[in-house]
Amino acid sequence: MPLKDILVHADSSAKSEKRFKLGLKLAKRHGATLFCLYTQVMPLSLGLSNNKDKRRKLHDKAAQEIFAKYQKLADKAEVELVTEVSKLPNSEDDVTKQLIHAAQHMDLTIISQYHHKTAAGILPPDLAEQLVLQSGRPALIVPYAGDFKDVGKRVLVAWNTGRESVRAVNDAIPLIQNANKVNVIAINPNQGKKRHGENPAEDITQHLVRHGIKATSEHLTTKDVDPANMLLSCAADESADLLVMGAYGHHRLQELILGGVTRAMLKNMAIPVLMAH
Repeated sequence: MPLKDILVHADSSAKSEKRFKLGLKLAKRHGATLFCLYTQVMPLSLGLSNNKDKRRKLHDKAAQEIFAKYQKLADKAEVELVTEVSKLPNSEDDVTKQLIHAAQHMDLTIISQYHHKTAAGILPPDLAEQLVLQSGRPALIVPYAGDFKDVGKRVLVAWNTGRESVRAVNDAIPLIQNANKVNVIAINPNQGKKRHGENPAEDITQHLVRHGIKATSEHLTTKDVDPANMLLSCAADESADLLVMGAYGHHRLQELILGGVTRAMLKNMAIPVLMAH
């Protein structure tokens, strides 16, 4: 089943256009409508904290300048583009809420990994994790370092039988349908309360095969290397362009508590990661 609608988060950072171009590539491949939402906090460096009307006008002007450029790219690619300028956010929390609301009506949302040099003061540091955990929809998170023009040709799937992992694998099917290689890997499958079969990761691999996906499976046991680093190492060894994994976390007393592998991957990702919760 192809993707029908893809959302790209737009802002004034240099990474915004790279996200958009990746979204454009995927929208073209799937025949999807590409939606683009501009939302960010107005930088305090502009010294306009007490002039909301002027901040709103600058917010709208910046968005329209970016969208004019994006529209030309979309027209050239023959992709339908729908743009939206958010209501001026008063806080970083507003940015998160606006993006979550938009993402809930999309097949996929594309955002960037947080990096203080490009996003400090305009985007919330926990935007990616909040979006994944609260929207109920998958997110494709693009690393701040590197240039990723396409995803889904060589794929690594992190499998551990949890609900989040199941959700991520099935949400990824449209993206990996025509992959040249999909490797499903289970790390330390005998630890905890995981529900692996006789051959760990083989059952979910056969599910993907029935969808016409070229998938294989393997399982690894490690005591000296933590699972996140093991996944990063495997992704590098296989020259993967996409990692698929479940996002683990919950809120406690208004604090977001992330699973160890999820937290480590959001911090150290080297390739785009599709996460779902």
